Amino acid sequence: MTVTNRRIPRLSNHRLPQQHFQHQAAAGPGGGGGAGGGGAGAGIGNNLGGVGDGQFSFGTPFPKHVPFPNVDHSSELVNEFLIFGFTIIASATQFLHLYRTVWWLPNSYTRQAVNFYLIDWDLAIFIYVMASRRLLYCCILKLIDLNCPEAYADICKRIAKYVFLACVLISFVGCGIQIFQKNSYLYLFCLSYPFVLYLTIFGFNLEQFLRTIVDTEVNCINGMPVHSCSSNAISVRSEVEALKSDFNNRFKQIIFTSVLNAYYSGFVPCVLVPKHLYYDIFWVTQHLGFIFIGGFTMCVAYCFPVRYCDVFHRAALHLGTWNRVTHRTHHPPPYAWSKSTIFPYGAYVRHLGEIYRASGFCTSAVPANNSHIRFFVIFKNPALIYMVLFGIQIVLVVVQLLILMASREWHNLISIGFLLLANYFTLFKIARDYLIAKRIYAGESTADKFKTN
Repeated sequence: MTVTNRRIPRLSNHRLPQQHFQHQAAAGPGGGGGAGGGGAGAGIGNNLGGVGDGQFSFGTPFPKHVPFPNVDHSSELVNEFLIFGFTIIASATQFLHLYRTVWWLPNSYTRQAVNFYLIDWDLAIFIYVMASRRLLYCCILKLIDLNCPEAYADICKRIAKYVFLACVLISFVGCGIQIFQKNSYLYLFCLSYPFVLYLTIFGFNLEQFLRTIVDTEVNCINGMPVHSCSSNAISVRSEVEALKSDFNNRFKQIIFTSVLNAYYSGFVPCVLVPKHLYYDIFWVTQHLGFIFIGGFTMCVAYCFPVRYCDVFHRAALHLGTWNRVTHRTHHPPPYAWSKSTIFPYGAYVRHLGEIYRASGFCTSAVPANNSHIRFFVIFKNPALIYMVLFGIQIVLVVVQLLILMASREWHNLISIGFLLLANYFTLFKIARDYLIAKRIYAGESTADKFKTN
């Protein structure tokens, strides 16, 4: 991080007296450097032409953001196709675990590798419709963008959304009725439980059901938030709140998508098996866990690309953070914290009876605000996020390789081989983002250490 040369804090219209630069204690109750900060901070704010709650302006240097390289990112259509393929093949391999045969034995009663007559095809259609809904809807939106005039695009998309939802709902109801006639109502409840979960998380927002990323904030362009370097502390905090909201929405979408895909492709086929069917519980449970983890990392790689986290990193540098001064050592008289002031590095403020020291390049955060502290700690160095994801993906791949080496049955080799193939692609994307983030933010970390020393 490159920062302009730091100068002594000054006001836009008035200059501090020389004794304030020397951090001499101001008159007031407890005028010492530690405990007497309250009167000093108030005195400084008033003598400097502050307005209202002690507002004043510092000559605060702002961070200069490192130019970010142009990194290729999967489009929405490609991502939905990958998730659809992953879910469908994962479901097919789970059916393979359940309905496999011993067709290679000389006295086997069948020459087919799978007992297709035992599969509930209404359930298979239900899973297919659930897994393909976003891919089909994305294709519809692309066709509208290519063929519909711009003046009628929004109306056409709105009509297409409700027509497509009606078709999906009719398919679900039809398959559900067929499954209910062959089974009890408990199986129907098992199929409809994720819809109750969706209403609990997202409410009646239908767009979240049809798309992975939805532009919920006004400062998003094509699903990517935009950072604005502001010299107003209130604007910085507003931007942080908007980014937090977008991040939480994406994370909820990641959890819901990964759980939903694992539920329908890995768990529901095991619940609706015939009662007389025997299957290996260990392998189907293991397959279910791998579907969830693999789908989770795949969604994270798409929803949180490195360019997306760079926007959060830039906002975190403008937000800064405060460290509470616990020891009553000698320090400059603290200023009265103001919600509209951006404080420079090393500034002392008093807020709610406590003294805090700014430890960011520039600090706009509210002292002792846990939400601001978490935001700064997480996104100060986004390379750590990708390092954790890279570690999880490496462990997942290594475990699957060990299981593949120990497997002897053909259906186990097929399922583990497919999962490995999908996880290799996700590993490549996460490793690329980690190496890019590590290289970019290494210079900022070095500058930060130099400034701190």
